[in-house]
Amino acid sequence: MRILLAAKHAPDGSRPIGGVQSWCRTVAAELRRCGHEALTWGPEQALPGGRFDLGLIANAGDTGVVTEKCDRALVVCHGIIPAEAPPAGVPVVFTSEGVRAHWDGTGRVIRQPIDLEFWSPGGDRSAGLVRYSYRGGLPWLADVSASLGLPYRHLRGVTPEQARDVLRNAACVLASGRAAVEAMACGVPVVICDHRSAYQGPLLDMDTMDARKRNYSGRGGTEPTP
Repeated sequence: MRILLAAKHAPDGSRPIGGVQSWCRTVAAELRRCGHEALTWGPEQALPGGRFDLGLIANAGDTGVVTEKCDRALVVCHGIIPAEAPPAGVPVVFTSEGVRAHWDGTGRVIRQPIDLEFWSPGGDRSAGLVRYSYRGGLPWLADVSASLGLPYRHLRGVTPEQARDVLRNAACVLASGRAAVEAMACGVPVVICDHRSAYQGPLLDMDTMDARKRNYSGRGGTEPTP
């Protein structure tokens, strides 16, 4: 099958790091291993040529234009921001029960896959303290890292391959959502945090199974202080 995976930002576009981008990249890689032709796309890129047997559409508010190029389309709703609102007339699945409940949806729930062939352990901890997020905030982390005698790096405008190389060599990673799980898969200690204290995620709740049901976007953490 020829399959299109669409999201607000393409995995090979202007912002390669991000939860939905990572999801698209992971699913596309598995589809290719299964023998399908899988293409990722975001609105910052030109519309893809030709037709597709199937479109997997995330951020439908920004990417819905490509549904007309697909014989069949399935919207994958990842969160609760307006761009994730399920459109009418298209089948929808949700990445958690919390997302589905937020939109009063009825579609199936799928889970967030992590490519363990790509995100895997190895390294010497020489990278020190690493923040893995495309967002800003927490400017004091460099001083904290220096006080511990560790180098500091904020991973944001990098490719997944570059991110993996740094994560494998980190002494500790600060991240949230899929970024945190990718760091864990690289075998390093992870602090779940976010500079936006309003976002709470499942890894901070002792009742993990119930928290997973309530989690709406994978973002997790309380805003830390020095």
